[in-house]
Amino acid sequence: AFAQLSTRENDETVIKYGARPKAGDMAFVLGTSLANDSGMTAKLFSGNALQSGNILTYKYYKSDDIVIRAGIRFMNKNLTVKGTGADSSAVYAPSTANNGSALYDNFTDVKDKTVERMYEIVPGIEKHFVAANIFDAYVGADLYLGFGSDKSTKNYTYANGDKNFTNRKTNTTNVGLGVITGFNVFLGHLPMSIGLEYGWNAKWTFGGVTKVKEDVTTGATSYTQEYKLDESTTSGSTTARYSKLKRREFNANTNQDVRVVLHIYFAR
Repeated sequence: AFAQLSTRENDETVIKYGARPKAGDMAFVLGTSLANDSGMTAKLFSGNALQSGNILTYKYYKSDDIVIRAGIRFMNKNLTVKGTGADSSAVYAPSTANNGSALYDNFTDVKDKTVERMYEIVPGIEKHFVAANIFDAYVGADLYLGFGSDKSTKNYTYANGDKNFTNRKTNTTNVGLGVITGFNVFLGHLPMSIGLEYGWNAKWTFGGVTKVKEDVTTGATSYTQEYKLDESTTSGSTTARYSKLKRREFNANTNQDVRVVLHIYFAR
């Protein structure tokens, strides 16, 4: 038996450089950061390199030369542990009770819960100038809004009646402004382009203060104490405690978000 290959004829193709997006088109945006400054405190977002935690970024062509940008990220991490100790179970619970020494005791009930949330929204706009089929240049601006919250509850009840309940809460709000310059190079007649963005960023950080509430029972002694921590500053090995505390940070710099971007265009 013989098998015969189908006849193949080459198709002459003329590559056209005319794949520029028009009004009503949209784009997925992928990218990676080139900025190598580890202290990029004014950083807004570096793009989406398909890594966990990256901001999802999209574009919409309002007109041929006006583009609406949008980045979004929602993160929620929740862990809850509840348990009842066996007779021989022991727990280590650092506390201010017993003159600040650690408590070792058989416990009866434990509740340990941590919740971490982060919401980031990055709306922006671009104005395009060059109408060439291969090269595209633009300027733009981004507004960054970020809201973070960390909460933890650690409640220990011991067999001898002692209790150690601790609640911690940290809220953070970030507001940023970025002015960018960018360009794209269109890849033949494919609905794709590759480019570079860089510019100037400013970022304000509000909050970041940890509020702590402790309810402690040791023998016949019970007390409640509330205080605040700035965990970015320490005194020796012990974090300083405050009755009143406010924290605010501002940073601005050029080229905090230098990124290579890949656009994949599609029609609505």
